[in-house]
Amino acid sequence: MRGHTSFSRSGTVRHLAACVAVALLGCLALLPATAHAGRTLVVPISVATYTEDQIGFPTFVMKWDEGRQPDPLALRWGRSQVPVRGTGMSSLQRAFQFAVARVGSTIRPTGTLSLYATFTGPLSEGGSTAEAALAIGFIALLKGDQLVRDITITGTLEGDGRIGPVAQVAEKMSAAARAGYHMLLVPRGQFYAPRINRVSMTAESNVLVREVDTIEEAYEIMTGKRL
Repeated sequence: MRGHTSFSRSGTVRHLAACVAVALLGCLALLPATAHAGRTLVVPISVATYTEDQIGFPTFVMKWDEGRQPDPLALRWGRSQVPVRGTGMSSLQRAFQFAVARVGSTIRPTGTLSLYATFTGPLSEGGSTAEAALAIGFIALLKGDQLVRDITITGTLEGDGRIGPVAQVAEKMSAAARAGYHMLLVPRGQFYAPRINRVSMTAESNVLVREVDTIEEAYEIMTGKRL
């Protein structure tokens, strides 16, 4: 009699455990898509000035929550979560819009993409010349690709995806070298820009300068993946 009671109780316990497990699985299935951590990417911004005592190379940290809302994807400043717009923000907006359009045939991104800058002040020097880097960063974040750590790029962004010319290429090469980068991508035709050959090659000897024509070409170098 006791054995029969024990068997019944243990059977009831197993049945209740199974019911709880099923219920938990059902609850997990109902969780919203925003429950996961999302994606994060650090994008270096090539500048013409970088001193030995400067802490950290200027970068943008991009975070995408992969949420279902808002739809379409919204670009906001990380801490304040205000929209990225207004005077001086046109380069960011242009790079963002280009990236969303570029991945549009395979991805329909929604949610919030937050930007965190590791530097302060206006984007006067790192604005339009950072467009290529920003566009590549946005695309890589949305596609789930990673950037090679020791490569940086300088270049403006043309509407058709070509990388446009910039100023102070030699200075940016020096800055990239001092910051520890091993490759600097520059717009086609600017490797032999004026003054590039007059720069001391002590620090720069560790930096490979490579010309690129398009975002697609630069993307493959910086991620190892084709667009």
